[in-house]
Amino acid sequence: MPLLRKKKRVLVLDDDLSMQRLVRLLLERAGYRVDVVGKGNAAIEAISRHSYSVILLDLMMPHEGGMTVMKHLRAHKPDILRRVILVTSTPDSVLRTVAGDISAVVKKPFIAEELIAAVARVS
Repeated sequence: MPLLRKKKRVLVLDDDLSMQRLVRLLLERAGYRVDVVGKGNAAIEAISRHSYSVILLDLMMPHEGGMTVMKHLRAHKPDILRRVILVTSTPDSVLRTVAGDISAVVKKPFIAEELIAAVARVS
């Protein structure tokens, strides 16, 4: 009987419901366990309760988005930043300010294989 491997867990923060569904579907098909939240405070709460192999953040959100989570991680859990991937359409000038802290950036609109490959590299 083969050993059952525990699925790696991924947190997705995005306020767009269609993007949430798409990313969840892609990553679940790739074998990941996926938690999805729509606000930064919900992401911070999830990070405090669970251990994530990868955290996908959308920076550009109307309220508490990825930047809120990045600030929290810098202040309270800087070691987790190496597991963060930004999935965003944010301009490059903004991305340069956070690029040193994170593992990768996947620009929207993205190719499914690019997203899955980025998650695989970080996890």
